Amino acid sequence: MAFSPRNRPHLAVSFTAHFLALFTISAAGLASPVFSQPTGGRFINNILSGKCIDVSGAPGRENGTPLILWDCELTSVNPDNNSITDQRWILTSQGFIRNALSGKCIDVAGAPGRANGDKLQLWDCELSGRNSDNGTITDQRWFFTSGGFIRNRLSGKCIDVAGAPGRSNGSTLQLWDCELSGRNADNNSATDQRWQFQD
Repeated sequence: MAFSPRNRPHLAVSFTAHFLALFTISAAGLASPVFSQPTGGRFINNILSGKCIDVSGAPGRENGTPLILWDCELTSVNPDNNSITDQRWILTSQGFIRNALSGKCIDVAGAPGRANGDKLQLWDCELSGRNSDNGTITDQRWFFTSGGFIRNRLSGKCIDVAGAPGRSNGSTLQLWDCELSGRNADNNSATDQRWQFQD
């Protein structure tokens, strides 16, 4: 990778967030629109590695910034430079996953991105349901399955960590066929596609 994911400018900000998010999972695995989630967001923790979805940049806030796996900043502060964390996310009732710091959404590169290996990035939220550049259906809507997978509504693929399994800080997040069996189909390793919300 050419970028340094943790080379971030100093920004001393105190940040507190005390809330719970509640949502239900239907039999089809779609998140119900009946839930309550405050503006401060929650961490999205990878069950295999224990690391969190992070925006490269410390803090990362710009369109096109890659999403990576990184140690969870559970104090809501980046320990490297005391900047506010960019690891808190809000699941909206429409299925967008919005970054609490930047207000931008988890996006699949490609407009729309639908292929295995398409990278996940931060981008302006396409709340109209369409890409503002070309009018295509948004690739930014997701649902959480009862098994902990985060599935893209457009492609049906899941948020995956590059590496099979990916467990290291800086591993990129990408779209990939869902490993619903709990195993990687190529090498039978435990899936790195399962996630959970964490306060």
